[in-house]
Amino acid sequence: MNNNKEIKKELIESFKAAITSTVKSISNSKKIEVFFGNKDLKSSKNSITLPELEGIKSDMNFEQIRALADSKSLRLRFSNTKTLKEYEPSGNISKKLYYISEKIRCEKIGSNYFKGVKNNIEKFYQKRISGLDLKTSENKIIESFEYYLRTKFLDFKNDLKTEKKFKSYKKDLSNQFQSKINELKNLTLDQDQFNSLISQLISSMNLDENIEEEKKENDKNEDKNSKQQNQEHKSKE
Repeated sequence: MNNNKEIKKELIESFKAAITSTVKSISNSKKIEVFFGNKDLKSSKNSITLPELEGIKSDMNFEQIRALADSKSLRLRFSNTKTLKEYEPSGNISKKLYYISEKIRCEKIGSNYFKGVKNNIEKFYQKRISGLDLKTSENKIIESFEYYLRTKFLDFKNDLKTEKKFKSYKKDLSNQFQSKINELKNLTLDQDQFNSLISQLISSMNLDENIEEEKKENDKNEDKNSKQQNQEHKSKE
């Protein structure tokens, strides 16, 4: 029994060592530190944090760590924090879409440079998105945006089930981005121009304002329904 535990421990440590080596290679920095698990660390250009290994037989966990390690390493190498901050749009949702677009830009560059990176990221992303339960409009917008950019930038395969899930948002995204996709692709290696253009496109969608209006309308309807139910309850007493 103890022998099996030792073997599992050795396998996990070997996997962590391999991931750490990969991170340093992709990020092109020997100074990068890799942490596994919930570490209370301030963001640093010299470190990345990855999920803890849940078990040697957890394939999904292994795939997640590989994909996140590749993606975070690429951002460390190809994304300039100062430039990224310069064009950051206002609004919570707009910011999230903006940082997703930068992540995908870096993954696009990495897919061209490193064999296996695209496969690792796509394999995990397809599994992750197939299991999503999109309950809020905000989640649907964010996930629809990422799915749309991935299919356009990284040539991810369209999945019919996923396409159906995001159908209501795809048209709006196509109307906004379709004419600019080629221009964005041509700017992949020019972070300054890419960040500037994608920020303008995202801001012009007024997503945060629309979501806020939707929330107000939902709250209004819930309040109305609650009052109606109270009145019905009193009438029965």
